[in-house]
Amino acid sequence: MEVTCENLGLERHGLKVLRDIRCVFKPGELTAVVGPNGAGKSTLLEILAGVLVPSSGRLTFDSRDAEKLPAAQRAQICAYLPQAETPAWSLSARDLVALGLLPWGRRGEDAERIARALKTVDAQPLASRPVTQLSGGELRRVQLARLMVGDAPLLIADEPTAALDIRHQLQLMHSFRQQADAGKTVLLALHDLALAARFCDRVLLLQDGHLRAQGAPEDVFTPALIGDVYGVSCEFRWRNGVADFVPLDLL
Repeated sequence: MEVTCENLGLERHGLKVLRDIRCVFKPGELTAVVGPNGAGKSTLLEILAGVLVPSSGRLTFDSRDAEKLPAAQRAQICAYLPQAETPAWSLSARDLVALGLLPWGRRGEDAERIARALKTVDAQPLASRPVTQLSGGELRRVQLARLMVGDAPLLIADEPTAALDIRHQLQLMHSFRQQADAGKTVLLALHDLALAARFCDRVLLLQDGHLRAQGAPEDVFTPALIGDVYGVSCEFRWRNGVADFVPLDLL
């Protein structure tokens, strides 16, 4: 699923919170959307997921205008996990994951797909637990299983590693890498630039609603750019062929 943003913008209460975003997200790529708090990361992801309607510009999916797609078709195209989500009722983790299959209706292999999705995020033991009794990290893993359980060619997750311990952060990023390698288009809003450098093909760097830079991690995570946007010194280096981003100190 190729997603194209042409001069996307969003205005709220007379303020432009996102402006002139031009980028293309391609199948097989894992892309990180990064930037300081308030840069516009969540806003951009919400527009791509159909939660918000842009005030200006054009959004297309494989050259089809997003605004012309029926809601049911949009749900089959894109699976989205917001930054924060609290269950409204006490269903089991297995049933929460099953909600990710609703755009396709009931199918004979649903139970197998749910079990695989829970295994992907190391949440099999949680399957029968009420989601209201899970810790923050456990709930996040179950929500991520719901994101991955369907057939959507476009996966969008806002800060998916939040609340996860180190092991599950790495496990999750490996899973997203596998989804991209299998041909899906995967977009993640991330605060952890080291994870973005290690796992992602491309990085979009936002600041104050503007797209400051986009490209490979080594082209975006430069001392000049990161110093200007975040106000910290940094190093980008390679260790045994693995990308490594290291923040050093305040500027």
